[in-house]
Amino acid sequence: MATRVIVLGSGQDGGLPQFGARMAADTAARLDPLAVRLGPSLAVLDDTGRCLLIDASPDIKEQESRLLRLPAYAARKAANPFDGVILTHAHMGHYVGLAHFGREAAHTHQLPVWCTPDMAAFLRKHAPWEQLVALKNIALHPAAPDSVIEPWPGLKIRVFAVPHRGEYTDTLGLSINEKLLYVPDIDGWQHWAHARTEVARHALCLLDATFFSPAEIPGRDLKEISHPFIEDTLRAFGDMAKGRRLVLTHFNHSNPVCDPGSPQARAVLGAGFELAAEMQEFTL
Repeated sequence: MATRVIVLGSGQDGGLPQFGARMAADTAARLDPLAVRLGPSLAVLDDTGRCLLIDASPDIKEQESRLLRLPAYAARKAANPFDGVILTHAHMGHYVGLAHFGREAAHTHQLPVWCTPDMAAFLRKHAPWEQLVALKNIALHPAAPDSVIEPWPGLKIRVFAVPHRGEYTDTLGLSINEKLLYVPDIDGWQHWAHARTEVARHALCLLDATFFSPAEIPGRDLKEISHPFIEDTLRAFGDMAKGRRLVLTHFNHSNPVCDPGSPQARAVLGAGFELAAEMQEFTL
């Protein structure tokens, strides 16, 4: 049975266009639906319609609408819109979509939500998320880093800790059936001892590409918005591009690669990397 991974959102937490932003890319995306990038999220779908959501972004309503265009998902008979959710961490773009699972909207019942013990404690403690737990809209399943989650037979998600700003919780990266590596948020590849080892063991990698270069964010304190620059990522893994797919994702609205015709986007493609796009599918 085929397992498909679908990019529901390739944008950074605020997406493109970003609320309140007036950059040229934001203006263009307000006029051209094809330029829109939604909040960071993946779906894992099989031929029977079973579907796992990886991160619940602020754009979850639009992402579900796009999923419904896929026959396998549209034919689902289950009461819950997904068979489970994995949350990587508690930054805005990765979990606030959970609000739509409460009684005001989908009113899910015992929806399995896998996350770190740290993230589970955060959800149990803080409103409005604690109400989802109390009303049994979601059922938390704490998964320690370096453990394996099995949402259904034949699908195994190995989760591991990656260094990223921990204002509220720790952060996970994950491996889907040891074929697809997903690391949408990390402080920097040099801070993760296993970066090259994990990239080397996967045929397909979706990697944090929030910013292209320091020139993109003048005057900002990088400690507040720590991510690797695409320039760093090309240097870190450029020698590994042959023989595997290295796909960049989690683009901030300021990132010039959001324009596929930009010199920066052409440089990424010329280095043997790819740029993720909404509803892009990967078959594992």
